Amino acid sequence: MKTLCLSIFICLVLSASAAMPAEPQLSDTLLIEDVTILSAHLGQPQYHMDVLIQNGRIDRILETGTNPPSDERIDGNGKFLMPGLIDSHVHLAHNPMVNREDESVFDALDHAYRLQLPRSLLYHGFTTVIDLDYAPERNGWLPDSELVPDVYHCGRGVRFAGGYGPAFVPPQFVQRVFPNLVYEPKHKAFWPDGMDPELYTVDAAVDRVVRSGAICLKTYVETGFGGVFKWASPSAETLSALAMAAHENGLVFVVHANSAQAWQMSVDAGADVIAHGMWHWDGNRRRSELTDAALSAIQNAVAAGVAVQPTVQVVVGEKETLTGELLQDPRTLSLLPSGLSDYLQSAKGRWSQRALLELYEEHNPFADTMPETLIGASIDRALKSMKHFHRSGGVLLMGSDTPAQDGIGNLPGLNGYLEMLGWAKAGIPLDRIFWSVTLGNAKGFHIDDEVGSVEPGKQADLLLLNTNPLQDVSAYNDIAVVIVDGSAIKRSDLSAR
Repeated sequence: MKTLCLSIFICLVLSASAAMPAEPQLSDTLLIEDVTILSAHLGQPQYHMDVLIQNGRIDRILETGTNPPSDERIDGNGKFLMPGLIDSHVHLAHNPMVNREDESVFDALDHAYRLQLPRSLLYHGFTTVIDLDYAPERNGWLPDSELVPDVYHCGRGVRFAGGYGPAFVPPQFVQRVFPNLVYEPKHKAFWPDGMDPELYTVDAAVDRVVRSGAICLKTYVETGFGGVFKWASPSAETLSALAMAAHENGLVFVVHANSAQAWQMSVDAGADVIAHGMWHWDGNRRRSELTDAALSAIQNAVAAGVAVQPTVQVVVGEKETLTGELLQDPRTLSLLPSGLSDYLQSAKGRWSQRALLELYEEHNPFADTMPETLIGASIDRALKSMKHFHRSGGVLLMGSDTPAQDGIGNLPGLNGYLEMLGWAKAGIPLDRIFWSVTLGNAKGFHIDDEVGSVEPGKQADLLLLNTNPLQDVSAYNDIAVVIVDGSAIKRSDLSAR
């Protein structure tokens, strides 16, 4: 899904904030010669192959030496050709870096961030993303460029008055900010005045999603991050009705859930994908041992065939926001326009760090425990629950939830790469990571007829790597060429610098 025109103003902001390379020249045919093909559907690598791309699609896969005519050729000798990566959990509309209250700098820095965002995703190999709460009116910034990932989405998330999201907004603005609400009588006290409940039924909510062109529907079972808040949450009956209506309309049913109780409710309702790992369960928040309730929810999810996006980096990113360590990481230089990097290094730019500290000071039940310790326990829970889910036979899908919250901790593109590093460090096999970020995501969201594997007829969204990701997870950060709709771009040309 590619969007339309760049304004002159945005071009001026772009040239002032970071010099961007020229667009790639489109070729009718592209031949990648003598390459090793890696694709999850194959079972084993295919050596010394030629891949012919025509009009943005994979046309033929041939043994090297066949020498079909082509407009452009790339020498793939010693390199590895794989499908472009899929991040099945992003939020493109939200800029987490710049404080809206900094009116003097917000517009310019916001434009610089948004212009670099699609390039940052591609820089780390993500040629397809799925936005789980897609707001078309807030996503018109995507530039008219070949350098944009394919975007699929779930439409606007289905929310509940007094629940996660609406609880942060004054009642008179709830419908404007969260237009896809479902009315439940038990939440009547939170329902905004002047809104007719009969217009906010399950069927109406699903219809809004369908009309938006979505491939999935997302809702939320979130009572307050393990007891930190007290939010309204949907009933089991409403969840089941949403699942049934979503499936009747051919939509993948995705549920935000990060506690043992929420996982179990999602499984019982008929979720296809749980859009988070398990970070919360009853008991001392400073301890990370899996409880009987946590183990039961994991086993039931496995038995029901529910896929899970662990999103471990979300919790790690919260820690990074507190420490600011990512600002010193040289990998961020390729993702942050210089003006934005300077802002984040300034006192004003640490606004998200201060806000997070204030949140922990207000809601930390343990006076003798630092926020970093509580976050560390949540990270341990996320890793332990992910490993147990995987070892029990569960299906993992790679989603980063970028950006999960305000701050430096969730950089587009890099966040997905760090998520995969975290999986490997936790012991998830490299072939399982490869499957999860390519064909697994494509199958899980029913887009495998277009992307996810290197096969004739598929869209030519591909990566040419210098090293083998089935042998070393760091290969995902060793990309030579990114191919988008059949157009080849050097990775270095996608850098913010």
